[in-house]
Amino acid sequence: MMRNARNVFLTIGKESYTVNTPLDNDELDRVKAIINDACGEIVKGARQEDLLLVTCLRLAYSLDSVNGKLKKILEKIDG
Repeated sequence: MMRNARNVFLTIGKESYTVNTPLDNDELDRVKAIINDACGEIVKGARQEDLLLVTCLRLAYSLDSVNGKLKKILEKIDG
C-alpha cells in the first residue's frame, strides 16, 4: 500500500529544509535522530556547506560500519 506524501521540515546544520515524504511520524523521528547525531555540535562560524559535508561523511562512515558488521554476521551464518 502506497502512503501519501506530506511536506515536513528537517533541520540539517544551520538550515531547515522542506521535504516531501511518505514516512510516518515514528519513521520520521528516527530519521531526524540519525541526522541530528550525524550533524554533531554546530561549530560557531562554520559554513552550512561544511556542516553538510561533515554530516555526509559521518553518515557514510556509519553505513560502512554497519555494512561491515552485517557481512561478519552473514559469514557466521553461512559458515
